Amino acid sequence: MTWREGLLLLIEVMGVVAVTLLLTLSPRFRHPPLVFRYPRREGGIGLMLFGLTLAGAFLYLHTTGTTPFPPLTAQINVMGMALLLYLGALVARGQPLRSAGWGRATLLPALQLGLGLVFITLFLRGQFSHLLRGISREQGQALLLSLLLAAGEESIFRGYLLPRWSAWLGSRAGLVVNGLAFALWRLPWVLAAPVATLGITLGIAFVQGLLLGWIMQKSDHVLAGALYRGFSDWLRTL
Repeated sequence: MTWREGLLLLIEVMGVVAVTLLLTLSPRFRHPPLVFRYPRREGGIGLMLFGLTLAGAFLYLHTTGTTPFPPLTAQINVMGMALLLYLGALVARGQPLRSAGWGRATLLPALQLGLGLVFITLFLRGQFSHLLRGISREQGQALLLSLLLAAGEESIFRGYLLPRWSAWLGSRAGLVVNGLAFALWRLPWVLAAPVATLGITLGIAFVQGLLLGWIMQKSDHVLAGALYRGFSDWLRTL
């Protein structure tokens, strides 16, 4: 990562924090907290599921020979298999979608917040003119894949895991553990990368995980963070 890219990322994070703080002042984001009857058990199940899916990601890498920084399709394959496990846990335990970050009450406010975060990200990265000129078919497909990957992984990490770890460990500790887990999720893909690149990639993933977790805590919905992350990751490829 160059100094310019690092500066753009810092400015983007500051802008996203400011917009989130402003928009979540609305009474529409005031909602009763999600309460788990047995938070320690829920947190432990979350740790177990994360361990299984992380091991599955390493196994996928070993069997397919995927190189570091793989195409989005490879990451989506791993995400899809992991998401099925988390959805299976929800169904088997009879838990509602709200406990995985997809509550109906906050859907519309979260959509508006997500669009606001997309707007500020486009503005801060100076990409409005690029979009007005149009994007190629390949870029459009990359955007759809980026949004799909973001929606799936955000449903896992911010939708399922974060509320359970926060209920078990407290909101701040749960947020940090969630960020660390999100960084570890990148590990199978970057182990073969140079040490300097490895540290930067994991560090960025940790900060991104903290930011997305905080957005989830403010909005109580996966959608806002998924929209922001999908567009932000895509813009970095242009």
